[in-house]
Amino acid sequence: MNRKWKRMYFQLFLTLVMTFLASYYIGEILKDLTKIPRPCVGLLGCPEGYSFPSKHALIAFALTTAFFLETKNKILSSLFAVSSIFISALRVVTFVHTPTDVIAGAIIGIVIGFIVQRFYLFLRFYYTESK
Repeated sequence: MNRKWKRMYFQLFLTLVMTFLASYYIGEILKDLTKIPRPCVGLLGCPEGYSFPSKHALIAFALTTAFFLETKNKILSSLFAVSSIFISALRVVTFVHTPTDVIAGAIIGIVIGFIVQRFYLFLRFYYTESK
């Protein structure tokens, strides 16, 4: 593997890590602000915590968006998108979230993925131009 590919994979890795961290903590903040209970409260096996927004959907769609914008690989991005939709649908089917929770998580995740990737792209451009 040549130096160009190593650098490209490292940049992709950094983008995805930053996207994951941003979406995780923004999801936590939003859950604490809204404090909407889960639809499965009182049922056996219901997870603790609040419902809105779905952090699974938020993180999955944020990573999918950042991956697509960073690589432009349509095949892998499509697989990521299908898995994000599958994850989100399972959250609704298992009564852990309402459809509103999942849709809001997906929209917020797409926005976060876009902002983080563009911010990292700006930083890369800025630091390569200043050398």
